[in-house]
Amino acid sequence: MRIALTSRVLRSNTGAVARLVDRMRDMNKQKVLIGVPEGVSHSDGINMGALAAIHEFGAPSRGIPERPFLQPSIDKNLDKYKALMAREAKGVVLKRSTLHQALAKVGMLAAADVQAYMVSGAFKPLAASTIKAKGSSKPLIDSGQLRQAITYKVE
Repeated sequence: MRIALTSRVLRSNTGAVARLVDRMRDMNKQKVLIGVPEGVSHSDGINMGALAAIHEFGAPSRGIPERPFLQPSIDKNLDKYKALMAREAKGVVLKRSTLHQALAKVGMLAAADVQAYMVSGAFKPLAASTIKAKGSSKPLIDSGQLRQAITYKVE
């Protein structure tokens, strides 16, 4: 997620302006990623990233429809993340906090939102055979391992 920031400099202090411009350039070098970290496996052995991709995009050859949970959650809450980042940007520019700290706040919020969406989102219903096998009609929630694996990473 990239947030565009604009500002006006009201004083002319060449050194301060240069430092401010440098800090703002640095802001474009870091980003926050939301999802499942690499190398995490489900208790049944499947790679958690692969499981997330199967749910997000479906697996038509196996009769599994897409049940996107990551992108819709981020899209639904994007204005909230932009507002948080705008509030945090002031502290970053004034050196009250770091960009890493600001992005971590956005990441924590977004990961929590994705986890909540996985529970409350309107997804395509499960097949009767799947409901019988797992004992629940709730898509995306079986053991809770995928939901618990959702996190963020600041790069």
